[in-house]
Amino acid sequence: MFPARQTVVIVDDDRDVGEALMRGLAVYGYQTELFESSTECLSANVTRVAACFVIDVHLKNESGIDLLIQLSAMGIGAPAIHMSGAATALVCQESFESGSAAFLSKPFSVLELVRTIEKVTGRSVG
Repeated sequence: MFPARQTVVIVDDDRDVGEALMRGLAVYGYQTELFESSTECLSANVTRVAACFVIDVHLKNESGIDLLIQLSAMGIGAPAIHMSGAATALVCQESFESGSAAFLSKPFSVLELVRTIEKVTGRSVG
């Protein structure tokens, strides 16, 4: 489990998807925060204590790739996992070029997400 002051930050404009990820990660002992936009995420203090970000590539009127670039420019070095239900080779390439540590195509299982989080953070909840 992550230390009490660290959390997995989920950014997805589909609240149902975000809440499902939160519930699934809670089963594995993860603390989570959900934001529906990059603006909400960037204005929250949680970005400073995030252990990992899980960011949808396609946000309403925003880009999850641009969000990761902004986080990096702010000096926030927690690893990020991009996800998308409409992944193309170009989107995957842009994701990794922006600094993403991993990419998941929706739909994916909570266990797949947990394993990916463990891989990119070097931490295990088990």
